[in-house]
Formats: sequence, C-alpha cells, structure tokens
Amino acid sequence: MSLQKLMANYAAFNLWANRTVVQWLQTKPADVLDKEVPSGYSSIAKTLVHIWNTEVFWLLVLQEVSPPPIFKEGFEGTNEEAMNGLLRQSEQFAVYVGSLSEKGLLEMCVLDAPWMSGQLPRYEYIQHCMNHGTYHRGQIITIGRNIGLTDPPMTDYNYYNMVVKSI
Repeated sequence: MSLQKLMANYAAFNLWANRTVVQWLQTKPADVLDKEVPSGYSSIAKTLVHIWNTEVFWLLVLQEVSPPPIFKEGFEGTNEEAMNGLLRQSEQFAVYVGSLSEKGLLEMCVLDAPWMSGQLPRYEYIQHCMNHGTYHRGQIITIGRNIGLTDPPMTDYNYYNMVVKSI
C-alpha cells in the first residue's frame, strides 16, 4: 500500500469512527452527553468539541493556513451542532487528505504553535491528528461506561479495514 493510500484510508477510518460514535450517541438521552465525570475532558460533549477543534487546527496546519486561536473550547451550541460540526470537519479532513499526492504527503509542513514549533512531513501531522481522535474516542467510551452506557460501538482500525470496508 502506498503512503497516499494509507493516509487516505486512515482519514476515511477517522470519519467512519467519528460517525459511528456520533450515531451511537444520538440513540442516548440528550442529557448524558453533558454528565460530568473526572476525565481529561469532563463530559462526552466537551470531548467531542475538543476532537472537532483539534481537527480544525490540524487541517489548517496541513493547508499551511494560519490557524485561528483555539475557538471552540467555549462552544455554546447544542450537542447536535457539535456532533454535526465534528462530522463535517472529519469529512473535510478526509477529502483533503485524499487529494494529496505522495509528494504532497512527504512535503515538510511547519508547525508554529504556542506549545511547540518545528516541521515534519505532512503525513506525520495527519497520523498525529488521526491518533488523537482515536485516543479521545476511547475517552468518550470510558466516560460513557462511567455514566452507565453499556453498548459502545466497535471503532477499531482493524475492524474498519477487515469488516466495514468489505461490506
């Protein structure tokens, strides 16, 4: 598998996994998304907004556009708006990554953020962003279990490759 196909597949997986989690959450009572628990982000809703915000940031870095300040941390929209925003962002991310050539993936991309600066090949930032989403989807499932949700969906990368893509 080429680097281009691998990265496009990884971004498509991220979109599918986010969609799967959102669809699961949409079957739950609306108030569970706001229940507070001790965690990195204290609720499912806050974790969703963080994933969305991070995908916005990294897509702008990849496109070499000056990222806006982190702007959704104080998000005041509805949980449905947050879920839809995340899915739209994940789709934009997947389309962008799918449009990159092998050369584009290997190009050095500059990161200049308050917490670090440097440069890496574009594909490294893509991989970082997708791993970040996977980590926080795991947090969402853990928060869900802590508030009594017992039927989380499977969002494993191998499951996506071996089962979902073969359907």
